[in-house]
Amino acid sequence: MKKTTLFIAFCLLANLFGCTNADKPKPATAEEFSGNNVFAQEKVLSPKPPPPGLSTSLPPQQSMLPPAPNNLRLEQGYFQANDGVQLFYRMVGSGKDTIVFIHGGPGVGIHDGALDIELLANKGYTFIEYDQRGCGRSELVRDSTKLTMDDYVEELEALRRHFNIQKITPIGLSWGAAIVTNYANRYPQMVRRLVFLSPMEPATEFDKRKESIDAALGATKTKQIDSLFRLMEKTTNDTIYRTLFVNYLSIYLTAYVIDPSHLDRARGTDAEVSPLAIRNGDQPLWRWSGLSNQWDFRPMLKHISVPVLVLEGEKTNVPLNSTKEYVRNIKNAKLVLIPNANHQNWLDQPEEVLNALDVFFKSTFKG
Repeated sequence: MKKTTLFIAFCLLANLFGCTNADKPKPATAEEFSGNNVFAQEKVLSPKPPPPGLSTSLPPQQSMLPPAPNNLRLEQGYFQANDGVQLFYRMVGSGKDTIVFIHGGPGVGIHDGALDIELLANKGYTFIEYDQRGCGRSELVRDSTKLTMDDYVEELEALRRHFNIQKITPIGLSWGAAIVTNYANRYPQMVRRLVFLSPMEPATEFDKRKESIDAALGATKTKQIDSLFRLMEKTTNDTIYRTLFVNYLSIYLTAYVIDPSHLDRARGTDAEVSPLAIRNGDQPLWRWSGLSNQWDFRPMLKHISVPVLVLEGEKTNVPLNSTKEYVRNIKNAKLVLIPNANHQNWLDQPEEVLNALDVFFKSTFKG
């Protein structure tokens, strides 16, 4: 049971994160993170955070972000959830059709895939991404009673209202697929169509995933990440913690791309999120992993009636049978497997993924 719980934490901390040490192919040292030299000069700061909304929270943390692609319109700021939690958003482009990206995790932010998929704005869309509560640049919620699935669903609805979007088109990555599924069941009239990008298992099947990932990593790497994870649990030094975290991901995430060098394609990196935000990400992470033996939202999938695209890499190390559950249970779902791509298909085959999304959106958009 202990090993299963540890693996669940691994998956939620790394695979569901999808975040990388993009700027450093080699494992980083503590000295390299002691100053601001790791940040590229052309990158831009998040806006100054507003005051926190909860007494059990920490203020949002400023951190570096890349500029908008191709000088597209860029807006960054904060919107407020129903309970007052301040949530960071980033909006790129100015197209008629608006796409909302829900990142993986739980416990990380838009550097988990969103900063890469925002290149979709080049094809004529408005692209909105946001950091979920408790992580990234949003308010660092510590109260576990404010980190429920209901809270994640309602903050997505708060975003829809904030931007006055009549019907949203969400892309749910990994853990984000769970949020999108619950949102579509609670607010079916507010969804135009949706995408499940490398979605998490709709029901608990971590034993099968563990076998597959362990085989892909091999015994040596598995021991290395086990050691790093336990060191992270023990250290109280934020700089050391972040160094261990980045080194851990640099090893673990090699199981999710077909070529380790593809991790360097990511536009976001954990080095650009504050150590406080990375550490506080444990709050939503552990709350979810504590419920990990109980979830099964396949019955919810049967109620989704809008057009759905399920996107995964053809060579993923995550068992495809779980991904295919989305297509089996959703009447209007289409499965697209990206050739020569693993679970983080947007890094392995970026153009193919963006083109598949563009084709789906343009074929299903109506007025």
